[in-house]
Amino acid sequence: MSDLIFEFNRWQLAVAAVVFVLSVGAEQLWPQVRGRDAQRKRWVVNLLLFVVGFGAVALLAPWIQQLAVVVDRFIPFPPLVAMDLPVWLLVIVSFLLIDLLAYLSHLAFHAVPLLWRLHRTHHSDQLMDASTGVRHHPLEAIVGGVAQLCILAVLGVPLLVIMGYGVMVGIWQFVTHMDVALPEPIDRVARLVVVTPGMHRVHHSVRMDEGNSNFGMILSIWDRMFGTYRRRVANERPMMPIGVEGFTPGPGVLGCLQEPFRR
Repeated sequence: MSDLIFEFNRWQLAVAAVVFVLSVGAEQLWPQVRGRDAQRKRWVVNLLLFVVGFGAVALLAPWIQQLAVVVDRFIPFPPLVAMDLPVWLLVIVSFLLIDLLAYLSHLAFHAVPLLWRLHRTHHSDQLMDASTGVRHHPLEAIVGGVAQLCILAVLGVPLLVIMGYGVMVGIWQFVTHMDVALPEPIDRVARLVVVTPGMHRVHHSVRMDEGNSNFGMILSIWDRMFGTYRRRVANERPMMPIGVEGFTPGPGVLGCLQEPFRR
């Protein structure tokens, strides 16, 4: 199993690198915010945070997996695989459960003050592009990963589906944070089902009535279902202030790593 996890981490990293390059290319061709050269200075910080977080989760993966097994043993629950569903239906149900859990986890990282301190690092980026998608504090990646994997283990979601979702959300985190101006008719239709760059940009607004909305990771249906969907007209989104009101991110990677412990 450890070999499988290692191989998965390697492929996930390779896919992330390819999608990031493609996202940057799209930003150059169809930028939403013009005059973005100064943003490149943030890339080093954001990408280094990704390296630290990815490395930490990869190193802890075997122990996280063992913890999930222990939790599963102590919380008896009929697993999905015991329902004797057709494979295609099992995959669909599992995907929906994982994406719903990701939505609820994201909401919790906004609603619980201690968790918000970790997630605030992501929102403290005062500009937004594909690199923002991987700007996460390592502790957020670890805490969120442990909690979600333990719950999915109890539910009996197949590991291969969890891994497949991990690759998909890794791709989508670049897509949703891209500084790309999709034609509004396309964005409007797409966000009926999935989270789009225009929809997610509202989530990064300094206005917390907007920041505390649009929590979906891949599917947008959860925000519509639970009343957390917010929209802005297309011509307002490029001018929206991005970041956390009254909070200035720490300088460099070390400053970002210290952010959760600042008052």
